[in-house]
This record gives sequence, C-alpha cells and structure tokens, in this order.
Amino acid sequence: MTQNLELVMTDAGEPRIESHLVAKTLGIEHESLMRAVNTYRSEIGALGILRFEIGEIKGRGQPEKYSLLNENQAIFVATLSRNTRQVVDFKLQLTKAFAAARHQLQEQEARQNAGAIHTLTEMFRPRALENLQRVPEGYFSVMGELFKHLYNLEALVNRSLDEHALIEISVGMRWSRHAREDLAIPDADRCRYPHVCQNGRVEQVWASALCHVTTFDQWLWGVYIPQHFPEYVQYRTRRVGLPAPRDQLRLAQPSARTTALQPPLAWV
Repeated sequence: MTQNLELVMTDAGEPRIESHLVAKTLGIEHESLMRAVNTYRSEIGALGILRFEIGEIKGRGQPEKYSLLNENQAIFVATLSRNTRQVVDFKLQLTKAFAAARHQLQEQEARQNAGAIHTLTEMFRPRALENLQRVPEGYFSVMGELFKHLYNLEALVNRSLDEHALIEISVGMRWSRHAREDLAIPDADRCRYPHVCQNGRVEQVWASALCHVTTFDQWLWGVYIPQHFPEYVQYRTRRVGLPAPRDQLRLAQPSARTTALQPPLAWV
C-alpha cells in the first residue's frame, strides 16, 4: 500500500483521521469498524477525546455516524485487526501522515512567529540607540542595559507584549525601589541625563554608576524576569493593541514630601 492518508484538522488545530478512511485502508466494512469503536469506547477514550460526527452516506443521502480518531486511537483500532501486511502498511502510513501533519503545524507556527517577531524590539531599538548617546560616561541607564540584553529577551518579550509596551519604565520603577531600599545605593552613585521618551518629550532621568551594572544584570534575570515580568504582561494584556494612557506610562511627579525618595522617571 503506497497511498498517502489524508487527515482532517479539527477546530482546535488537531490532526485526525476519519473512521471511513481507516476502514477502507484496513480493508474492512465501516460498520464493522464502528462496532469495534463502540465496543472499546472506554479504552479508545483513554487515548484522547473520542469524537463522533454525523455525515451523509454517498448516493443515499442518509445520515451516518462516523468517528474522527487521533493517531493513538487509530493505531489502537488497527491492533484490533489481525496483524496482516495490510494492517502493518496502514500503521506505517498512519505514522507518516501524522508526522507530516505535526511538521506542517510547526512550520505554520514558525511562519506566524516570524511575522510577529521583532515587533516590540524594533520599536525599542531606535529609542535605545538615541538615548545611549545621552548617558554620561561612567554611568548606565535601564534602557541601555535592556538594549544590551535584547538578543536574549527578544523571544520572551515579543511573544508576550504588544508593540506599545514600555517595558523600560516597568523595569526602571522596580530597579529604583530595589536600589534605594534594598541595596542602599547612595545618591552620589547616580546622575541625571536628558532622556527622550517615546512621544519625543525629553525628561531629566537617572543613570547609575557603572560599578552597579553587574548587580543590575543579576537582578534583571534573577528577580525582575521571573517575579515581576508576568505582572507587567498581565497589565499590558488588559490593554493589548492600545497605548496605555499617558498618566499610566510615566511616574507621577514627586510631591514635596517624597522628592528625595522617588525620581520622576525612575532610573530609565
């Protein structure tokens, strides 16, 4: 037997094979195969949801019940027949058909991901490059460090965030609090620089001394990514495809009471 088995794709994107084709390929009547399916319904159901459909018998216009079987279910049904050459060939062709279907789904997913990849990072890159030139010598910025880590962060952020996301502000806020409250980094180890925001507005924001850059990198991968990034993804999910309101994209200006504790755009 050299024919290629044709599979059908369910609404959930799962490849299945119709019981008609299984019966035809095995050389048995469809009614006989369906009797076996019903007899061993619990065993077949243990291999996945057993799906039944109603179709018309060709040439008669009468409804007929048939089943859509996944790979393991179809193999099990085949084992209920004697292991003839025809059954062996069927198992081989079945394995090839499902393997080809999985490969096709993987290629389709890869094409979809390729179309979406770089969406966020390509938006991020020009701003990062422009602001890198503004950071004083001997200091680093949050945006600059994120830009350095784009290669490794790219797959993560492009799958999770929309193109309007300003992840550097989320990271900056968390890092500023950590540096101030947990690490007690002194004010002498930071300075301000003119930072260009996404809308072109220039803000005087903080850069920190290069002696703390290794600490920042360790905190980024060890704390922010596993603990705080999922929270930011949830925040953006509620606004996916839409820019967050302006008052939510920037930190509030510090009051007289908190001026010494919180910068206007924390360590961006």
